[in-house]
Parts: sequence; C-alpha cells; structure tokens
Amino acid sequence: MPRALIPLLALILVACGSTQTTSQFGEVPIVLPPRVTADDAGVYFATYRTYDEGEGVELEPSREGDADFRITATPPSGCTVVMAIVPPAKLVLCVDEVILQDDRAKVVAVVRALQRGYEQAQKEPEEALSAMTQEVPDADTDALAAELDDAAPAWTAGQPYFGAIERGAGRDSSVARDAHEAAG
Repeated sequence: MPRALIPLLALILVACGSTQTTSQFGEVPIVLPPRVTADDAGVYFATYRTYDEGEGVELEPSREGDADFRITATPPSGCTVVMAIVPPAKLVLCVDEVILQDDRAKVVAVVRALQRGYEQAQKEPEEALSAMTQEVPDADTDALAAELDDAAPAWTAGQPYFGAIERGAGRDSSVARDAHEAAG
C-alpha cells in the first residue's frame, strides 16, 4: 500500500467509528464533587461492576475539569437536573441541556448505570467501599465505611425508586423514571 494512502485510510476508519470504544455511546466524563465522600460509592461501583458498559456507556469519573455530566449540590446554569443522588436535592446529577436534548438515550443510559451502581452499593456496602478505594487509593477507608453506613439509606429514603426527582424549573424528572422503568 502506498504511504500516501495511510492518512486517507485513517480518516475512513475514524468516519466509520472504528477507533471508538466498543460501547454504544462511548466514554462519558462525569465530574464529582471535589471531596471524596460515601455519596460517590454508586459511581465507582457502577464502573467496578461494569454496569456502565452494560448500559452502553463508559463512565470516567474525575474531581475537576468540565464535563457534560456533573454530580453536584449546586448545578451550574445550563445543566439540567435529571437524577437525585441524595434526595430531595442535596446532591444531584445534572447534564448539559444540549446533550439532554440531542442525545437523550445516552443520558438515560448514564442514569440507569448509576441507578444500578447505587442500588447495589446499598446491598453490598463492603464491595462498594472496595470499588471506591481501588479507584481512590488515598481515601480514608475507615472514615468512608462509617460514612457509607449513614449515607446509603438516605439515597432512597422516601423515594419510589433511586434517583427520583420532583418536576420543576431546571429539572427533567422523566429521565430517572424512564431509566427505572427500562430496568423492568
């Protein structure tokens, strides 16, 4: 093959998507709060157990930077709340409103992966803690374990399902509901 054709072949492969990941929606950066807490357990458990990949996304948690998905207590402008982590709105998942409009299926997949991660973290707190400390090795395991015992019940307290939010300005309550219903 002539060397001049190699760049053309590379462009064709990129256009066909062959350089992307094997998941349907690809890598999904998600920004977590700056401080490591037990409320992060479901995110790390979702990636540890590959619930994210099972839903067609690859969650990439980080504590800094900019991303279309954020777990936060105060959503920035243009970030629509789609799921409660600590209800009713102490800690929420929000997504860039353009992504929500343009790629709702991806947003539902992220929410579903997180629902699975948090639900299993409630059932298997020791495993969830192990998943967290594997990804955040400098985390205080004893402090997180004590915190997880208190935090996990609050994730679903008084809620019909994990992630349920009330309707309102800057919120889309249908996303968490649709993700929950997709689980059957």
